[in-house]
Amino acid sequence: MNFQFFCVSLSPDNLCNMQKSLSARLTYRIMAVVLVMMVIIAAVVYFAVREYMLAEAQDRHLSIMLEHYQDMRRKLSEVYMAVENNVHDIERDLDHPDQLFDHMNRIVSQNGSIASCALVFKEYYYPSKGRLFIPFARRDDVGCVRVTRVDSTYHSEFSDIWVKEQMQKDESGWTKPYYESKIFASGQKQRLLATYGVPIHNSHGAPVAMICADLALEELSDSIMADVNKMVKNYEQGQRHHSYFFIVDRRGTIIMHPDEDRITKNLEKEVGHEMKAHRGTCVTKIDGVESMMTYRGVHPVGWVMVFVTPLDAIQSNAKRLNIIILAVMLLGLLAIYFICRRQIKDIADPVAMQKANLEHELKIANGIQMAMLPKTLNTPSGAVDLYAALTPARDVGGDLYDFFLRSGRLFFCIGDVSGKGVPAALMMAVVRAMFRSETRRADSAAAIVDTMNRSICEESTAGYFVTMFVGILDLTTGHLDYCNAGHEQPIVAGQPLTIIPNLPVGALSDWTYEGQQMQLKPGDMLFLYTDGISEAKNTANELFGRKRVNQLAAEHAADSPQQLVELMESEVRRHAGDAEQSDDITLLAIQWQSQRNGHLSISASMDDIGALEPFIAQSAQQAGLDDRETKRLRLAVEEAVANVINHGQATAITLQASVEDDQLVLTIDDDGQPFDPTAESPTDFSVPADQRPPGGLGIMYLHKMTDGLAYQRVDGHNILKILKTIHKK
Repeated sequence: MNFQFFCVSLSPDNLCNMQKSLSARLTYRIMAVVLVMMVIIAAVVYFAVREYMLAEAQDRHLSIMLEHYQDMRRKLSEVYMAVENNVHDIERDLDHPDQLFDHMNRIVSQNGSIASCALVFKEYYYPSKGRLFIPFARRDDVGCVRVTRVDSTYHSEFSDIWVKEQMQKDESGWTKPYYESKIFASGQKQRLLATYGVPIHNSHGAPVAMICADLALEELSDSIMADVNKMVKNYEQGQRHHSYFFIVDRRGTIIMHPDEDRITKNLEKEVGHEMKAHRGTCVTKIDGVESMMTYRGVHPVGWVMVFVTPLDAIQSNAKRLNIIILAVMLLGLLAIYFICRRQIKDIADPVAMQKANLEHELKIANGIQMAMLPKTLNTPSGAVDLYAALTPARDVGGDLYDFFLRSGRLFFCIGDVSGKGVPAALMMAVVRAMFRSETRRADSAAAIVDTMNRSICEESTAGYFVTMFVGILDLTTGHLDYCNAGHEQPIVAGQPLTIIPNLPVGALSDWTYEGQQMQLKPGDMLFLYTDGISEAKNTANELFGRKRVNQLAAEHAADSPQQLVELMESEVRRHAGDAEQSDDITLLAIQWQSQRNGHLSISASMDDIGALEPFIAQSAQQAGLDDRETKRLRLAVEEAVANVINHGQATAITLQASVEDDQLVLTIDDDGQPFDPTAESPTDFSVPADQRPPGGLGIMYLHKMTDGLAYQRVDGHNILKILKTIHKK
């Protein structure tokens, strides 16, 4: 029976049936795996595309918002500067009331952002002029400026009361938005206004009037709404709900809105709760519609620009794209089925099987090797930024990197094992294990390398050696202890790091390794790499070269670690072109970013100026300044930093707060062009505003808001100290 079974099992028909059965089983199993993978991929793609659409919509909104944010800041600044620049001239001409009409006319004529301007005096200030004397200039619908005298309320009951209150407080500022009175509009369309007012003082320093410049908000609204409607037309055709834009003030009052009935009404509490910060993005329900809300604060008026887009309008494109992807996947699944049924017999070929098995094992080995390398680093907030990349020339390679934290210090290394392929990969695993083991026993980089060298030399490693760089970075102080064992010269802050030429690990058992130390500055970048990048060749057999690596690292020293690593990878790929990668490439970038109380570092960009307010508020509170002096300090610091950003050509700005001899000292350090604000001559206010040269008001403002300034130029940096006296209660 056994023999008969043996014979039957080897018959041609049974062998054919077994092959068909094997082919069918393999095909069905492959199809099942592919189907599961496609379902997973479809799910991942759906969520990835949805997130991409959200991010893309957010970027689009931010782009539109930034454009109009700058325009709004410009208009607000124009109103502010126009009023402030004319205060002195008006106070000079208080004894000549009839000349005040000329000032109103000039302010409106020379400033396109100002719709109207009024000088509101106290009652009976000029007895000969009656109870109320209000010189007033207004730009009409055709652009002509009309000058007149107003004998009743200024614009509305609200604005009239506000002017009296501000005059009594002797304070300047912006009103909340309001509609001008029907009586004042004289039959024309009522305008939505926001007014900036500044007190006018007589020769005794007493406030006697308010100069009030009016900004017509409809002009801003029309410009913004036009861009929003254009975006809706391009991206949200056929949707039930569309994007829209509105602005609220710090009290939650709506200033601009496509629905005019909502203007001057309060924002929903739930929506206002989401807008805790000065800028950001959140998803919330507005009018019962799930929407993405992107918002940004407008200084100094405290307004918030809000861009609202229903999620359905954003995700509709993602849904359509995923339907197409699913259809393509189903067609691909059918194609895979027929291909598998036709090609499955090739699997029975022993050579093909062996090759496939070998390739499969190498891919598994690659996955294991990559899994050995760390992916993330949990560090104290802001202490260090780190990014690494490893690209083996074959399925497995001999390059390595590693890093981990212990007792507030970052232990890290990068290495290159001699040779390639599987033997080098095994040696790489041994070296990494040794590094992890020795760092738990030794506290210096030289001791770690020295012990690893002796251990490798004692083992039979068939002549393999390893070039390595081992470092220990104290995250609190920035002190770096390092030892270079024949490795490529690292780069710190764009400059090659000084290294002692030690031998590679495993080259000589009795070699004594020497370590080195240096002090990193906050923001310094340490860039390490293997020779796979410097020796990368193109089709003309030209090397990428260390010189180009050093040059790129120097030019992009201010980039983030991820940006620098990705830039290097991109440049090497561009250099190599179609040439095959000949060696493993490993890159490791570490940037120390110490964060301390009383310290703030920002980039030289107006986008980061919003970080000043919480920093100054915290420093002032700790020093004991009252709210009024804190506000004056914030205005002074923002003026100084804005001046550095706009005119100093700096790349980075650092602020430090300290208390010295009953004074809060705020030090601003920048690497821009030399500029001493303490040496500038004050603006000559005896010259009329329209005849004075531009500039100088910011410096005057800086002196007025502070209790002292001190300036130094040290090592290519501007060091400006702003002093505020602390008045003890």
